[in-house]
Amino acid sequence: MSKAYMLFQFNMSDPEKFGTYIQNAGPTVLANGGKVLVAAADAAVREGAHPVQRVTIIEFPSRAAAEVWYASSEYVALKHLRHESTSAASLVFLDGFEPAAVTGQG
Repeated sequence: MSKAYMLFQFNMSDPEKFGTYIQNAGPTVLANGGKVLVAAADAAVREGAHPVQRVTIIEFPSRAAAEVWYASSEYVALKHLRHESTSAASLVFLDGFEPAAVTGQG
């Protein structure tokens, strides 16, 4: 089973409200096996456009774990804080890549 990742890209419009969201949403992520890998506001764009200020990447043990977190009553109760404190946002789940084991055949 491959790991899954939540990619959240956004502009922050209300730092105080977003801080409340982070303070309360963090424990829900941890309780569902999630681990924050990236929480950055200083992307170094080398190619293309990057129309948002911030990026967060959270790793979950599986897509199922990510979906359970996102649908949990604890997290659902907090989503309004994220919606009210960000703009130009997208939140997507991505499946991790696990290369096939090397068999030594040649």
